[in-house]
Amino acid sequence: MPNSQAAQQWVTFEVILDACMVDGVANFFHERQARGVVFDDTNPARNLVTAYVPEDASQTVSRELKMYLARLTEVFPDASKPELKTSRLKAENWATAWQADFRPLAIGEKLLVTPPWIKPEPHARVTIIIEPAEAFGTGTHETTQGCLELLEEAVRESRDAGQGFTVLDVGCGSGILAIAAAKLGAKEVRAIDNDPVAVESARKNVTFNEVDQKIRLECLSAQDVKEPADIVAANLDTMTLRANKEQLVNLAARYLIISGVLIGEWENVRNEFLAEKLFLKKEILRTDWGSGLFGRI
Repeated sequence: MPNSQAAQQWVTFEVILDACMVDGVANFFHERQARGVVFDDTNPARNLVTAYVPEDASQTVSRELKMYLARLTEVFPDASKPELKTSRLKAENWATAWQADFRPLAIGEKLLVTPPWIKPEPHARVTIIIEPAEAFGTGTHETTQGCLELLEEAVRESRDAGQGFTVLDVGCGSGILAIAAAKLGAKEVRAIDNDPVAVESARKNVTFNEVDQKIRLECLSAQDVKEPADIVAANLDTMTLRANKEQLVNLAARYLIISGVLIGEWENVRNEFLAEKLFLKKEILRTDWGSGLFGRI
């Protein structure tokens, strides 16, 4: 019989790197079925990505990671060289090692994101349960937080105008934005991602949050979507945002939220979207990333 996860030996990979490389390295680990990929951006100069890999796959992952990091330094020649450290976990339950890194996280005015193994004390915030092991979007990343705060703003604007609203989450990852939209009162939510692993991860989180009836999950690209939504949220990379700019604008009936743009690229990307007959209602500029809420002119 195969070993359970608890019985397996695990190797910890810690990569210290500049913010521009974080998403790429995290995606590298997700594609190789690493478990418990954790972000730490408390140091504004250098971020930390930690991943847990089964020992029997660790040599292959280590070799491929070193080649991938070498390619990243060519793509980002001005970035500092990434630092890699690996260590073998003791024969303890692997989950204990990485689950300890997660705590309930308050975001914006109303939201609280928590992993499923923690039951927060009673509070007035809207709780979003996210299993952080399998896809992007645990609430710890600046881009996810920016999107959630801007989603709250768009919801507040809609309610103040006495309007119901629908939401489209493009590149849903873990499903955190779609779940937040459903719990903030959306009439209908559609969540899409072109990665089937992300869609299945989102499906688990939707079930955790008991919003199955309000969210439609599909493995699609933005170009496949025909029906507009009142609020469109797209937490993507800069290249994907630019490639889908016209489609995202056409799909947004009232508001468009974009994120996933490094701070040095934000002004150019923002202006490109403003040229599409949009106006900027609010932007959030944090240490490394920019996010924006746009309305239709």
